[in-house]
Amino acid sequence: MADIIVVQRKIFGKNSFSNVVDYNFNQIVPANSTKPVVPAATVESFFQDYNTLFYDIPPSGSNSTHLELVNKSSEYLGISLLDMQAEIENLRSENVALKNQIYTLTHPTS
Repeated sequence: MADIIVVQRKIFGKNSFSNVVDYNFNQIVPANSTKPVVPAATVESFFQDYNTLFYDIPPSGSNSTHLELVNKSSEYLGISLLDMQAEIENLRSENVALKNQIYTLTHPTS
């Protein structure tokens, strides 16, 4: 069976309404509270935050990773990581060849 709900309303006049109802939302946020001030981002604050969050940043994966920071910085600086890796491989190969040449020259076969 349906329950009967009694609704009562109270009507305020124009003058008494503003005395009873706070339409400035001061009841939600106290009048003396201040809005938190967010400091402006600076390079110094960025590096302070970066150092604080360093181990919380994943190495790779999504866009918020160490690898993404390296890629963005490398692109900005005009450095190609793939070119650097290729150069390192070439230098390692050259190093092995030179070591073999030194060994051959210092250990002649009879």
